[in-house]
Amino acid sequence: MPTVIVEASDASRTGIAAALYNNVKTLGGAVAGGLFASLLSAFVSPTTGQPGENGYRTVWLVGALCALAAAALSGLARRHEGKPPGSAGQ
Repeated sequence: MPTVIVEASDASRTGIAAALYNNVKTLGGAVAGGLFASLLSAFVSPTTGQPGENGYRTVWLVGALCALAAAALSGLARRHEGKPPGSAGQ
């Protein structure tokens, strides 16, 4: 992914693009870790003190929904290369 981002950016801004990607990736991992830890702690069994099976199911369900949302958004955000708009037939 970093290679795709760097290749898509201007040559003078490759360092900025790579750094921004790494920062967003780190922030996303931290937020996801906190969210999933909160979800698991909501399903702690009072007898064992460990998260139950429903907690793990919820984590996987949220992860699957986030993956589907990311796939849908990436489909909408595709770059269309070719002729600029309004140049058809010229």
